[in-house]
Amino acid sequence: MLSNNFYISEKYLQNILCEMKEIVDQDLIFMNTDGIIKASTVTSRIGNVHYGGKKVVETGRDLMIYSDQEYIGAKKGINMPVRLDETIIGVIGITGNSDEVIKYVKIIKRLTEIFIKDGYAKDIENSEIKKDRMILESLLFSETNIDQNYIARYENLFGIKNKIPRFVIISTIIGNESKIVRNIDDVFRIFRATLKGSKTIISLTGNNIVMILESDSTGYCNELIIKVKNEIKNKINLNMRFGIGDKQTEISRLRISYLKAMDALKWSSIVTKENVTYYEDFDIEIILSKMPSTVMDEYVEKLFSKLGASEIKDMGKIIELYENHNGSLKLISQELFIHKNTLQYKINKLHEKTGYDMRNLRHFMALRIAFILKKYVS
Repeated sequence: MLSNNFYISEKYLQNILCEMKEIVDQDLIFMNTDGIIKASTVTSRIGNVHYGGKKVVETGRDLMIYSDQEYIGAKKGINMPVRLDETIIGVIGITGNSDEVIKYVKIIKRLTEIFIKDGYAKDIENSEIKKDRMILESLLFSETNIDQNYIARYENLFGIKNKIPRFVIISTIIGNESKIVRNIDDVFRIFRATLKGSKTIISLTGNNIVMILESDSTGYCNELIIKVKNEIKNKINLNMRFGIGDKQTEISRLRISYLKAMDALKWSSIVTKENVTYYEDFDIEIILSKMPSTVMDEYVEKLFSKLGASEIKDMGKIIELYENHNGSLKLISQELFIHKNTLQYKINKLHEKTGYDMRNLRHFMALRIAFILKKYVS
């Protein structure tokens, strides 16, 4: 504790003093605004009251002490006020004869203020991260129903008002597991820095970054997503994938948006490979993403039992292009760089092995679903 308004850990203060002693080769102490020694390179002094330090706080000026008996709890040396944003938050003292310590006054005072400002900022950031994590664990990750008393508590404690439109967004790094693990902490820091001030609650959970964004439109979601994507691409050359849930105005229903964002992210990661996927754009995907895995397996086995892995991969691409080009064999063969007759042969072979002809609309839908589910179950 530094003052009534500022907090920084005593362990961090102790580390500051030990690092600075390496520079000046003199013992140092740090006192709070009550004159209590909170850190010292002579640990036996920690907890003692330094009346010279109290005077520095009162006057706001440096104090040179020439004798160990001059002030209770003090030793000869110089004591200086430490300021953060023009406010005295503590006192730094260097022990030693005046002629030995005077040359270090400016550097020690400046270093202390720099270290403390940095440490205070980190403590604030860590507190914000912990708070956001706690909020998301309660509102999104817990399956417990949230009652009105809980909602009132969150509004009072964190200023999270009910009846305000919000989206849940989940993001992950595009790449293999090793790439994600190596970079996720850096990505998380960029997310927090970029989205600061955007009324976003954000936390890192596993390999995903989860956000609650206060917004009434997907347009604003897109703006922030583009902003974050560009920052990450420019700074560390990584690509991100985003799944966005539906809009919810009730705090108690944010978990629904979270689960839908998870579905959107999973769908894009496995099936479409799109970088940004909104759950609200789903149609048949709503049904397929909720299908039990046992049913998926049964369906895929029914259609593909006579196909090899290479055939499934080959025909899966053809099915996708068949949909994209509205059944134009000419356009499909051009994109695949194969002869139209070769394409026709492959389609006939698929019909022969599965009993389903993609030129028949009903059969095409059955095949398209099977190829999508094959990606899911794999």
